Amino acid sequence: MKHLEEIINEKVPTLVAFAHADKAEAEEVKQMVEELRTKYAGKANIVHFDNPFNNRVSQDFRITAYPTYIVFKEGQELMRESGKKTINQLSELIERAF
Repeated sequence: MKHLEEIINEKVPTLVAFAHADKAEAEEVKQMVEELRTKYAGKANIVHFDNPFNNRVSQDFRITAYPTYIVFKEGQELMRESGKKTINQLSELIERAF
């Protein structure tokens, strides 16, 4: 698997989803990530991190609320959203990055 830094530097949009493994919505976030991976296969990268298991990554990206979604393209953070989102709202975030 590529390192996150390599992935967010690619020319295609990358959605990174940060969820807290102990929170009720963590499983829902994982399911949406899997659906988005299928929908955007070959067009965008979709990455999921569970905190506290990836606490250093969460700190590096200044995650203060869960879930948090960040969209990157060519290494630049384009947008950031926190809180419960629908799969349609996440799709809209990705679509705005094209």
